[in-house]
Amino acid sequence: MKVYEFNVKTKLPDALKPLEDIAHNLWYSWNWEARELFRMISYDLWEECGHNPVWVISKLTEKDFGRLTSDPVFMNFMDTVHERLKEYKDLPKWFDLAHSGKRAEDMCVAYFSAEYGIHESVKLYSGGLGVLSGDHCKSASDLGIPFIAVGLLYRNGYFHQYLNTDGWQQQSVPYNEFHRMPLRQVTDAEGEPLIVNVKLGSRNVSVKVWEMTVGVIQLYLMDTDVITNDIEDRKITGQLYGGDSDMRLKQEIILGIAGARALLAMGKKPTVYHLNEGHPSFCALERIRQYVHDGVSLKKAAEIVKKSTLFTTHTPVPAGFDVFSTDQINRFLGPIFAETGFNINQLMGFGRENPFDEHEGFAMAICGIRLSTFRNGVSKLHGQVSREMFRKLWNNALEEYVPIDHVTNGVHLPTFIAENFKTLYTRYMSEAWLHKPYDFSVWNDIEKIPDSALFEAKEKQRDRLVMFARERLKKHVIKSGGTASEITKADDVLRSDCLTIGFARRFATYKRGYLLFMDEERLEKILNDPERPVQILIAGKAHPKDDGGKEIIKKIFHICRKPQFRDKIVFIEDYDIEVARHLAHGVDIWLNTPRRPMEASGTSGMKIAANGGLNFSILDGWWDEGYNGETGFAIGSGEQYDKEEYQDYIESMEIYDKLENEIVPLFYNRDRMGVPREWMHMMKQAVKVCAAFFNTSRMVMEYTDKFYIPLHNLYKDISVDNFAPIDEYLEWKDSVISGWDNSGFSYTNVQGDSMEMGSDVVFEASIVSPKIDHTHLNVYAVVDFDGESGVLKDPDFVKLSHVDDSNGGHYYKTTYKIGRAGKMKVGFAVLPSHDFVKNIFELNLVKWA
Repeated sequence: MKVYEFNVKTKLPDALKPLEDIAHNLWYSWNWEARELFRMISYDLWEECGHNPVWVISKLTEKDFGRLTSDPVFMNFMDTVHERLKEYKDLPKWFDLAHSGKRAEDMCVAYFSAEYGIHESVKLYSGGLGVLSGDHCKSASDLGIPFIAVGLLYRNGYFHQYLNTDGWQQQSVPYNEFHRMPLRQVTDAEGEPLIVNVKLGSRNVSVKVWEMTVGVIQLYLMDTDVITNDIEDRKITGQLYGGDSDMRLKQEIILGIAGARALLAMGKKPTVYHLNEGHPSFCALERIRQYVHDGVSLKKAAEIVKKSTLFTTHTPVPAGFDVFSTDQINRFLGPIFAETGFNINQLMGFGRENPFDEHEGFAMAICGIRLSTFRNGVSKLHGQVSREMFRKLWNNALEEYVPIDHVTNGVHLPTFIAENFKTLYTRYMSEAWLHKPYDFSVWNDIEKIPDSALFEAKEKQRDRLVMFARERLKKHVIKSGGTASEITKADDVLRSDCLTIGFARRFATYKRGYLLFMDEERLEKILNDPERPVQILIAGKAHPKDDGGKEIIKKIFHICRKPQFRDKIVFIEDYDIEVARHLAHGVDIWLNTPRRPMEASGTSGMKIAANGGLNFSILDGWWDEGYNGETGFAIGSGEQYDKEEYQDYIESMEIYDKLENEIVPLFYNRDRMGVPREWMHMMKQAVKVCAAFFNTSRMVMEYTDKFYIPLHNLYKDISVDNFAPIDEYLEWKDSVISGWDNSGFSYTNVQGDSMEMGSDVVFEASIVSPKIDHTHLNVYAVVDFDGESGVLKDPDFVKLSHVDDSNGGHYYKTTYKIGRAGKMKVGFAVLPSHDFVKNIFELNLVKWA
């Protein structure tokens, strides 16, 4: 039977037009009043539509229009919310105030990511990376950064999870109806849908471009589900992280290459490109291709791209990066780059640790690193891990100076802080916490909140979490064919006055979701203490191909069903942003048990801290920075073990010990008012320390000041006169490289009357460099204190000044005041010097005395 399908749009009366503006701006995802507005239309409809305002509007009838327009309370509230949105757009923002007149007037940051977790109604994310990208966009909007984002529009979102009667994870894939999403098609100058083309193998793939508004910024999404495409090519943007290695490669080609072409077609001119993880690294190759197509040499094009690119890695192990074979690169990228004269060896060289090793595959992370000026990990510890991981790319650099920095992740506070906490914060800290969360001094006013008021707010959130968990459990029982008795029992699980532990994350084996359950007898004793009971809420998905992760979920599911645990442990199916929000609001303790240093950052615990919960975690990722003895509890002291079974045993026992002897007693130690004063002190410290620092406003400001502004200014410097400064830089670079082997130290000396703290010493050195002018060199005394003899682990580089040229060499010296006692170690190094070299070891050229 032939069936015709049409999308019939809702036509709102003029009086209700503000609903469209609000529904089509994802500002609603972090504005409670905006979401409440759509709940007021119909609570049942709001739930039925998955909290999706656009879908809610599409369901409205003429009768609904009449009901709403004749309701003065609703209409007044709608106008108020609409005014709030307009005020938000017009409000002067941090970037304009902080960077006015600093050459940033034409700055534009293009941020590329494979997933965006903005709200549960927009299913373009799988987990932490996507939520981080979404929060990055929200804070870029809040701060007024000149910022656009690029991603993929998936026809099917990441899978929904449900457990069968045996606890084995099952998957169902949600279908994204684009007309029910806050999207609009981008059009060309003639008003037709904008299409960019990418050649994949022998076929030309058409890519449609969609636009989503997030506050005051735009997110552009690539879509291959175009009717003129081959059926296989329509599937490229079919599902997030779906398919085999070839499909992953094709998705990353569309993200990076089609994404870059779409920006060009729309007339966007980014001065900074931010590649979030390895997935979009082909963007850098496409930009090189565009320059070469315009007549720029390959060498010059690569340098131009590098001087305007930032690469962020989120992965702590090499196995986490996408690596493609020479055959795959040849089949899928070869045709794209052939017309501009690239050969396969040149392409592969960008993604290899050793560009000339034909046995190496093409690593997306290596490509991103090679073609960027700045690179960063996502926590202080992850920065160290990344420098170790990529040390071979700069084998002459001291480890701490490998040119990979870090910016610790954060969370978007307005999205994840509970509304009653927001009210409390505003009452005692003013709205400064909302508009200037990056101002640490604002958070000191948390001490003004009475302990009783804060504790009462937390109890209300715990009660709401318990109700939410019961509803979710009841739905699971009904869906799995449970009896009436089982459905009734679902209303009796958990308590609202009980210490509540949350554990929710992807069930990868390294996250060790089993650690809390290694000794069931001891766990039963802790949970069922009649005077001091404890309960646990668990959520999380295993990757569809990760049977090990599914086995952990199954084991926990069966433990939940045992009589001694049935009312105390609940597994919440289908972990998503909504579930994360409820858990963040309500739990007292957030348990995190990764195998250090496998957690690059983690952000879930940051949400808990902002809502007055305490983290109980391995010292990994962000918690290695966030823990100070008062903000929560640590598992271990940062140890790393050779034997994983032994590590699991030791750390599992420590979890039980700390629960029994520290955490549970502290929570239940109440004064006459029923308030746990010591617990409240830690709760306030968690807010004051963690919420103040681990938020995306601070994070995006740090990206802006540390990377975006310097890259923008660098791009402006190199782009004059058709990038003539790059020609000069490449000539300088070639001359330095060719003359480097003939350069070195002829003399070094450390001279001082006394080696005492506060005294002066003189550092002297002479350099022989017959082929390199001294103005192209920097000479340093490398000073370190204490530590292993003969080893410079974390030194200061003290620059020496050029004094004169004599005896065929260049003489340098400086005076240095000894600032501390201990074993002072001094080495000498000479490195190339150029304004365009932003890290002294960037060129991997160094001569040590």
